[in-house]
Amino acid sequence: MLRVEQALEFIELEGTDLDRYRSRFLFNSERDDTMATWLLGAYQNPDGGYPINLVYAEPSNIAETVKILGYASEFGIVSSSVCRRAVGFIRSRQHPDGYWQEAFSQLELEDEMGGEWGRLWLSAYVGCQLCRAGQLESRETRLVRNYLLSLRIQGNRFTSSPAIHFLALSFFALLDGPGCGLVQEVLLYALANFTRYGEPRLIALQASCLLDAGVASEHEILKDAKRRLVSLQAEDGGWGEQYAGLRVRTTIDVLKLLFTLGAWRIVEEG
Repeated sequence: MLRVEQALEFIELEGTDLDRYRSRFLFNSERDDTMATWLLGAYQNPDGGYPINLVYAEPSNIAETVKILGYASEFGIVSSSVCRRAVGFIRSRQHPDGYWQEAFSQLELEDEMGGEWGRLWLSAYVGCQLCRAGQLESRETRLVRNYLLSLRIQGNRFTSSPAIHFLALSFFALLDGPGCGLVQEVLLYALANFTRYGEPRLIALQASCLLDAGVASEHEILKDAKRRLVSLQAEDGGWGEQYAGLRVRTTIDVLKLLFTLGAWRIVEEG
């Protein structure tokens, strides 16, 4: 049974002010654009970027900045000066070939994110969030579009990594619409390679990408993902590993997805 109240209490207790605002915005319909803009500005560096885990005075990190831009998209404040500065930072870090890659000093997981895999993953992730922020016609989006297209090693998949494939699928669905031919073609590989691992963050990310691609919430894969996520809720109400605030963010992401998938039915059945 999904324990919604316990999850919300976990976020309130363990989260930052930004986490708590995001939770109340998403789940309690509490909106305050002035407060949201102030919160995003409070963590922002002078260059427009955001440090890893929002630690004050640390260097700006591309992935963290893009994640915060995604929150701004949720809040509906992407036209704010805070978000324009964040987009400017992201723009300044794009390579001429269209990709993004973190500086070595900015890598949280050096083995995974320091090489080619990290570059591909980050580029697809940045592309998705730029689309969500309304940057569909920007030069940056066009460049990363061409870069991602160059990755296709077979007609129906991007690279040999399902994780990158799902993000690329989401990017093209957001950019060109879920009904476009490319999305329908590469969707087949995604459906056949949905994660079998029990990591809530990975399950939620891939399920969200399928929703972007137009897969119905009643599809058997998403129904199974919903059941798996409910079963993975921990005793304290949260989801995921305990790592530098990541667990709170994962909990919000999972709860958001579960409501999108119709988790109220699980509550009633329970």
